[in-house]
Amino acid sequence: MWKNYFKIAVKNLLKRKLYAGINVFGLATAIACFVLLSLYLENEWTYDRWYKNVSELYRLRMDYGEKGEKLVQTAMTPNILATTIKGLPEVQKVVRVYHRDVSIRYENKSWNENRFIYADAPFFQLFSFPLKTGNAATVLNGPNMVVISASMAKKYFGDTDPVGKTLLINGNRSLQVTGVAADAPANTHLKFDFVASYSTLQLKEYWGSANYYTYVQVQQPAQLGTLQASLTAIGQQQLSDEERSNGTVLNFVPERVSDIHLHSVEADMTEEKGDVRYNYIFALIGGMLLIIACVNFMNLATARSTERSREVGVRKALGAQRGQLFWQFMMESALLTGIAMCIGLLLARLLLPAFNQLADVQLQMSGAGGYRIYFILVGVFFLVSFVTGIYPALFLSGFRPVQVLKGSQTATPQGRGIRQSLVVFQFAASIFFIICTLIVQRQMQYIQHKKLGLDRSEVLVLDGFKGNEQVLESLKGRLLQLSGVTQVTAAAESPVFIQGGYSIDHIEGRPQNYTMNINALPIEKDYLKTLGISLLSGEDLTHADIADILKEKSEERAYHFFLNETAVKKLGWTPEVAVGKRMMLNGRVGTVKGVTKDFHFASMKSKIEPIVVFPEYDWFQQIYVKTGGSNKQQVIAAIGALWKEVQPVAPFDYHFLDDDFNRMYKSEYRVGAVLGTFATLVMVVSCLGLLGLAALTTQQRTREIGIRKVLGASVTNVVAMLSKDFIKLVLVALLVAIPVAWFVGHNWLDAFAYHTSLSIWLFLMAGALAILVALLTVGLQSVKTATMNPVKSLRSE
Repeated sequence: MWKNYFKIAVKNLLKRKLYAGINVFGLATAIACFVLLSLYLENEWTYDRWYKNVSELYRLRMDYGEKGEKLVQTAMTPNILATTIKGLPEVQKVVRVYHRDVSIRYENKSWNENRFIYADAPFFQLFSFPLKTGNAATVLNGPNMVVISASMAKKYFGDTDPVGKTLLINGNRSLQVTGVAADAPANTHLKFDFVASYSTLQLKEYWGSANYYTYVQVQQPAQLGTLQASLTAIGQQQLSDEERSNGTVLNFVPERVSDIHLHSVEADMTEEKGDVRYNYIFALIGGMLLIIACVNFMNLATARSTERSREVGVRKALGAQRGQLFWQFMMESALLTGIAMCIGLLLARLLLPAFNQLADVQLQMSGAGGYRIYFILVGVFFLVSFVTGIYPALFLSGFRPVQVLKGSQTATPQGRGIRQSLVVFQFAASIFFIICTLIVQRQMQYIQHKKLGLDRSEVLVLDGFKGNEQVLESLKGRLLQLSGVTQVTAAAESPVFIQGGYSIDHIEGRPQNYTMNINALPIEKDYLKTLGISLLSGEDLTHADIADILKEKSEERAYHFFLNETAVKKLGWTPEVAVGKRMMLNGRVGTVKGVTKDFHFASMKSKIEPIVVFPEYDWFQQIYVKTGGSNKQQVIAAIGALWKEVQPVAPFDYHFLDDDFNRMYKSEYRVGAVLGTFATLVMVVSCLGLLGLAALTTQQRTREIGIRKVLGASVTNVVAMLSKDFIKLVLVALLVAIPVAWFVGHNWLDAFAYHTSLSIWLFLMAGALAILVALLTVGLQSVKTATMNPVKSLRSE
């Protein structure tokens, strides 16, 4: 019996190639997209959840702030915290992680590496990173030891065993390779290429500097409350009686490692955190595509009821039971779904590299994640087969043979109403995604063109600078002699992503115990001029100012600070009044040299905060070269040659400041690209269904059209008649989609402190595009039918 169902199903599909092709292509496209998006979401939702003891792993967050001030939450903690909590009964293991950008040399090979970390000895016991060679308990148990990833072993040592070999770090420290780890997977926030022993640093432990990540493995997750109480007590012990009475907050909070990627709230992350909202959007897109493809199937199947009603009537007259007809139609649905599933999987494999590039991920269809997708697809196959087949099967198998053979039963008005509702749903979804894509693109354009308060254009960033002020001045002077170089300066951090946490106190005119948390950045003398940061009051740095901060004895140094206008307002000053005021920045005593206009030094998701920039030549890691002229490659080549001469230990590694800026919005760019691509696919799949419906509708009305033409109707009249019903449905879809898209878009934009507005033209543009596409889809089929010779359509009458 099933064999017979299969044969009849194959025969019916071959007989109706257009119908089968539309359904297979639509379903295959939807399944391919579903597979790709499922792989992406599987990667996101398994982030840091694959460690063996994941339920016991926590990272400690530091919360601090003054009374009345916004509480600062950071992932970084003082290095002494790990030593302090090591003896707590709730704590099983503690590991500090310290990230550094370094230059590495082996023989004649050298590179700048930005995935280099120092970690305490239990690192490979706490986290489940597999070691290819080496013992997890001993590879980091002494100074000057390093474990490298498999890819770095290949990069530096080729096919030679790296264990026992020595790497030169920053030109002054030798580390011995004690193990090789498998490359860190994509779904971990602790991505590394090198893990050096923390004891190598030989750092003094104290509470005054929070530059380290502290991880703990608890004895039992149920002891978390006790651990939190102990951490709160430790934080309180570091405050003076006066600070406690003034309401100063210092607390350490454990956060699940498995929650870091999607749910962490603190700053100073090791990598850009994910956004759970975007995951919901991608899940919605994948589900919508499958639903729309199923809607197409049901629409076309019920629309063909007139064509197949006589087949059903004849088979029932010959003794076929309704159950047999039901399973016959379900077999056709399963066969179509199976073909589409195979094609969709093949498409997903072919498109995976392009999707990885589009979404900036490293997904694969092998491994645990990929194999789970195949199990999901088995469930999808049965679900789609059932959903696409159940309504047409019940609808068609329920025809009464006597009425069908008399020609009195065809598609019912109820069936027509359902098809219209499904078309509205399809196009509402399409319009919704188009509007969302336009909103994301508009916000990205707003970010790109908004004035930042600094000039980031044509600024070349040279990473990995090593040297004192004499080396810097020599390099700067020689760079300025190069053709195409107009300005040179240096700083400790990128000016568009400053994270240095400081505090100011002993502020002239404020109470003695007043303290304000503030961002701060050490800069070189010509920093403001090079980056075009404007002064509201005061004056730029002079050589005499630099001499003040380069004095050998720290107690003799006099610092010169630049506050931004937000900081000045918070202190209750005007820009003119602020100049000359005395203050202290983390122990540095000095005066306010000037007040800068506000400039964006962080993402536009947050409002501009108070910041201090001040000259200090001890912390520079980046050189900024302002270039001009058209031949940039020639300028870069000349800079590179000079760099190798002045900085022979550090490889020449550069990027443009625009790259730092764009990196802050990597998630938004990625979402915009993925959303735009899949919104297009949603529209294409919707139009396929519309095309099929238009073809069947015009086929059913061929004789009516012939009569109208004989009576004098023009091609335009016929096309308008055939198109107007579909355009009405698109207009209804537009009315449904616009309020939903406005609500979602408005809430997304609210995540940005600075954002574009939602213009009515944005919604009208999306509506016009949807109507145009629908007109082209229906119009092409209508024109084809309207231009037919009426004699042919009426010949059988």
